Amino acid sequence: MKVYEAINWGAKELKGVCDNPRLEAELLLAHCFKINRTALFLRREEEVSKEQLERFLEFINMRKSHIPYQYIVKKQCFMGLEFFVDENVLIPRPETEILVEEALKRLKRGDVVLDIGTGSGAIAVSIAKYFPDCTVYAVDISKKAIEIAKHNAEKQGVLDRIFFIESDLFCNLPPNLKFDFIVSNPPYIKKREIELLQEEVKKEPIVALDGGEDGLFFYKKIIREAPFYIKSGGKIGFEIGYSQKEEVTTLLEESGFKDVEIIKDLAGIDRVIIAEHKL
Repeated sequence: MKVYEAINWGAKELKGVCDNPRLEAELLLAHCFKINRTALFLRREEEVSKEQLERFLEFINMRKSHIPYQYIVKKQCFMGLEFFVDENVLIPRPETEILVEEALKRLKRGDVVLDIGTGSGAIAVSIAKYFPDCTVYAVDISKKAIEIAKHNAEKQGVLDRIFFIESDLFCNLPPNLKFDFIVSNPPYIKKREIELLQEEVKKEPIVALDGGEDGLFFYKKIIREAPFYIKSGGKIGFEIGYSQKEEVTTLLEESGFKDVEIIKDLAGIDRVIIAEHKL
C-alpha cells in the first residue's frame, strides 16, 4: 500500500470520529514514519512498510475508540513548546495559554510562583521557560503527573528552576513559604456534566475534570487557603469555566482579594480571572 492509499483508507475509517479525518490520518501516518506532515506529502508514492502499516492500523483503531490524538502520539504543543502527555495528565489547551500569558505580564524579577495541579507541567514549565528570573513551585496530587511534569521540565531545560512536589493543594509545601503569584487551572466541570462531555475528553483523567457538584470545589478550597500562602500584594490567577466569573469573583472578594480582572479568550468567553491579595 502506498502512502496516499493509506491516507485515503485512514480518512475513510475516521469519518464521523473526528472533525477532520483526513488531517488526522495524515498526522498519524506521519508519526509512523517519524516525519512531519509536509515531508509525508513528498513521499506519497512511497510504499508503506509492514511495520509502519501495522502501527498505523493500531493508531486508527485507537482513534476510533475516541482515544485523543495527543495520547496516541504522546505530545501536545503549548506556548510554542512540545510537551509529553499521556492518559495520566490533562491535555493542555490553547485557552490555558491565556493564563500563562497574563501571569508573564505581571511577574517581576525574583518572584516566587506556585502552580497548583500542574499535570503535565505546561503552566509551570512555560513560566520558567519564558520568565527565567522567577522561582516556580509546582504541585499535583498525582505521583505520575509529577513524573511527567519533571520530564517535560527537563526536556525544556528548566528542571533546575522548578520545585515539583507531590501534594494535595498546599499540604506538602515547605513551612512559612509565601508566594508572589499563585496560578491554577483546576478541575471545574460540574459532576453531573461529566457524562455530557465529548468522548475524547472523557478519556482524560477524571480527577483533572471533576469540579464537584457545582464545579467550584477546588476554587473554594484554594481561595480559602491561599491567604496563608500568598504575600500581601501577591496575585492569584485561575482559568475559569464560561459561566463561573461571578461566583469565583465573589469567592475571591470574600477571602480578601481585590482588583479582580477578567480576561476573555478569542471567542469572547470569560477565561481567566486574576486578583490581588491585600492585607
